[in-house]
Amino acid sequence: MFNHFIDGQLYLMKNLTFCLLMFFLFLSGGCSDSGGEGQSGADVASVNAGADINVLEGQTFSLTAVVYPEGGSVTWTQTSGPFIEGFPLTDTLSAEIVAPSINADAELTFEVEYNTGNGQLVKDELIVMVEDVSAAPVAIITEAEGAIPPYETYQLVTLSAANSYDSDGEIRAYKWTQIDQNSPLTFTSSEDEMTLEFQAPFVSSITRYQIQLAVTDNFGLVGTNVLEIQIDSAKVEIAASAGNDQTVDEFTRVFLDGSASESSISDISCMWSVNSGPTVEFDDQNACITNFIAPDVDADTALELLLSVTDNANNTATDKVLITIQPRDLGFLHDTGVTECYDNSAVIDCGGDVFPNQDGDSGRDTIEQDKSGAGERHFDFTKLDKNGDEIKNSDQVVSCVRDSFTGLVWEVKETSSVPRFSSLRSVDNYYSFDGELAPIASCPDDDNCGVDNFITAVNELPYCGGANWRLPTFMELINVMDYFDVDNSSLLDSNFFPYTPDFAELGHKYYWVSDENAEGGGGTFNWVIDLETGDDSALPFSQPAYVILVREP
Repeated sequence: MFNHFIDGQLYLMKNLTFCLLMFFLFLSGGCSDSGGEGQSGADVASVNAGADINVLEGQTFSLTAVVYPEGGSVTWTQTSGPFIEGFPLTDTLSAEIVAPSINADAELTFEVEYNTGNGQLVKDELIVMVEDVSAAPVAIITEAEGAIPPYETYQLVTLSAANSYDSDGEIRAYKWTQIDQNSPLTFTSSEDEMTLEFQAPFVSSITRYQIQLAVTDNFGLVGTNVLEIQIDSAKVEIAASAGNDQTVDEFTRVFLDGSASESSISDISCMWSVNSGPTVEFDDQNACITNFIAPDVDADTALELLLSVTDNANNTATDKVLITIQPRDLGFLHDTGVTECYDNSAVIDCGGDVFPNQDGDSGRDTIEQDKSGAGERHFDFTKLDKNGDEIKNSDQVVSCVRDSFTGLVWEVKETSSVPRFSSLRSVDNYYSFDGELAPIASCPDDDNCGVDNFITAVNELPYCGGANWRLPTFMELINVMDYFDVDNSSLLDSNFFPYTPDFAELGHKYYWVSDENAEGGGGTFNWVIDLETGDDSALPFSQPAYVILVREP
């Protein structure tokens, strides 16, 4: 019985071994088709691009593919990242590649494709991480062409950063700084521009100044450089510096600075004078720092000023400065006198963008003038006596007023006469344009109170040194009216034209001008201007209005 048990076990083991063998044979047979043309595991194609790599921008790295089986074709393609020229690459297992220039870290992806030629196509991918390596800009300082150091006293020193560069970006900012321990230089140009200018200072021995240039690129990186500037010792004990040449507008205040003038032995005194060009009036001719108002010019005008300096040992030195004076487009008319600007409800600062180009923004009222007489804002009047001679502007008795701008001489009315209408130039007198007003009724004339009779009577005196008195034109009269003076009873300056008629007399303060008005068909109406309001109107020739006369000297 025991033998039977052993025999049975052996039988089972044989059967199990047979079944396992048949199972593995079955699996092996399943890897090929029934035709017998399938591939074995040893024939499966493969390609390997290798492990991902990290490189710096501009660094060379290798693309290397390992393939199986050999003999097929290989193609490399870049699928992402900053583009590198030359792709796709074909028929090469390896290649040397230069990492591109970048402004920030970048990821490049390359794909290798392997075709065995017998229908198998396999691929692999490689990632290359490129690290940005930004280069700082290079600061280069150059001196002006032809400059030969050491520089002489007050010679203009010009330094340029134009040759500075950035290999992987662009320069965005410049900064010049004096870094030595000498007395501070005075830069005559901005410290933040490409070019720096300053005058060589007065020094008693050769002195070395150090100027640093810092340039900043678009990545915020900074490059610096330092140039040593040699300044020669002064050849004399005293030197004059009149400052830099200037270009200014007429009527503007021009500032002169000779304070850089020096003497090695004492303080210095200054004196300014006109070397050539129009005459100017210095605020203080003997001050090293002074000013003047640029004169009226009709075209660009050269004004050369001479600065003379003297020290305690009577050593002297001189220097010249050129002031180019440009005319302003102010036209040939007076300004209105209005200097304020307004919005819809209140006074505002002039020069704004919301309510631009107002009268207070421009014109003669906005400039500072060197007046020959006096007056508010741009107005410039001079008082005259009954003979036409100038008198003080503080005098209270005045017969006529000369307008310094136009040169015209204006009649100044007298106070109300007693009895009324008994004085030729009383402020109360009024006239018709055609002489229809009855005599004595509104003026002292025995014939009629017409404009022509009044003009004839004034010219027969003669008055204020002239006998060519006439009615002003429309524009001549409004030119001397101050439209900023709206709170007073007359728009003529009361310091020069002190008397004004009573509004109740005619219900207006209209004054005749010489311009005829075409209203009503012409020939019957003339222009008048209200000196209290500034309004103009047209009156029939026969209606009454006031008269103020004018003449050319």
